Amino acid sequence: MTTAPPRRFVVLDGDRRLDLALPPTGTLADALGAAGVALDDPRLTLLVGDRAADAATPVTDVEDGTLLTVVDPGARPTETRREARVRRLAGRGADTPAWWALLALAALAVALDVLAPDLLGRHGSAGAAGLLALGALSTAVLAARRTDDLPTALRVATPTVLAVAAAVTLVPDAWYGATVLDVATAAAAVGVLGVAGVALADARAWRASFGAVAGVAAGVAAVWGTTLLLGWPAQAAAALTAGAVPVALRALPAALLQIDEGYFMDYGRYLRNRWSVRGTVPADPGSVDGEQMREHVRAASAARATATVTLAAVGALALPAAVPLHPAGGLVVGGTIALVVCYLLGLLLLARTESVPALRWVVRASAVVAAVVGLRTLTATVGADTQTLVAGLLAVVGVAAAVVAVPLGRGARSLGLSRTGDVLQGMGTVLALPAALLAAGGLELVRTAVSG
Repeated sequence: MTTAPPRRFVVLDGDRRLDLALPPTGTLADALGAAGVALDDPRLTLLVGDRAADAATPVTDVEDGTLLTVVDPGARPTETRREARVRRLAGRGADTPAWWALLALAALAVALDVLAPDLLGRHGSAGAAGLLALGALSTAVLAARRTDDLPTALRVATPTVLAVAAAVTLVPDAWYGATVLDVATAAAAVGVLGVAGVALADARAWRASFGAVAGVAAGVAAVWGTTLLLGWPAQAAAALTAGAVPVALRALPAALLQIDEGYFMDYGRYLRNRWSVRGTVPADPGSVDGEQMREHVRAASAARATATVTLAAVGALALPAAVPLHPAGGLVVGGTIALVVCYLLGLLLLARTESVPALRWVVRASAVVAAVVGLRTLTATVGADTQTLVAGLLAVVGVAAAVVAVPLGRGARSLGLSRTGDVLQGMGTVLALPAALLAAGGLELVRTAVSG
């Protein structure tokens, strides 16, 4: 006589989770009652998978591995959405408005330095820069050490913008290359502040966020510092910065999530032939710690989110200076057009693969800035005889976008269009930096630098 194997189920009963192996005899009520799950209350509902079922259902009629859920329709959730929101807001502390005020003050200081550079005078500018630098350092220390639920935007953006405001206020606008020096000094200050945040932060996620800011700032400082040393104009540095943004955004996931190769495979056991004569077998990192891996992924996710927002903001700020109203020279004009097109393709198509909705719209907003800047330059350079042609091209683009938006809004998917988008995104990313070099007049600048 052959005995039927037991049926395995997962049972969710309130806060309890049970993994059961029930004999294939009797009903679900009998089997669950023997396991301590009572179904005698008439208000309770038994779900088999995602459908309601009768407690008198034979166990043999239920597939092996099914999820059984006991639901009480009259039970009130332990915490409503409003209560959860109140709890989150209460955890942020009473000083959150002060952080927003400091962020607004820093943005106002940057705007005043750009619009009215001689408003405070030399001594007033030095004093204001000192106060802003003190505020940046203080907020960085507080943001790195505090453990309450301070919003991420304030924790990272407030000290960063304060450091930028201090740098641009300190540099005298009468100096040669003041614009390039402003940006290089601001990026260096933000980089130092990011390193301080990495050293002071307790949580690994916040260390990763400050490290991402420091890395982006170091790259910007290197580009603008090199431009200052070579005596190139600010437009060249801005073009190179904007051209590097699509490349950096594309490389972020692979650069930030670094896992030891030994976690993927037991190389010492399964590797029979080495890939080269001097190839080394990756060492065994030991057992996989789930909590350690989750912490590593959370830190990489925080760094990617922070770096994405920072790079999108850097590109949006650099584009207006990178694309002049009246570019001179055939190569410069072609490079400017190519830079705008590559930036648009790289960021708009990159947003398709972004899983976080907020970051997706941040990337798209940076691409919209490129579109606006390109249209501004196009409007300023076209003549009366080409306005009709440009208007017709824009109308065709608008109609095509409207036609495509309808099936996409209904959930239509096309593998061919997806692969085409991948190819265009790759081309835009790869060609962004060469286009930026042409838009910056790189050939002429290099020839001038070589000739002395």
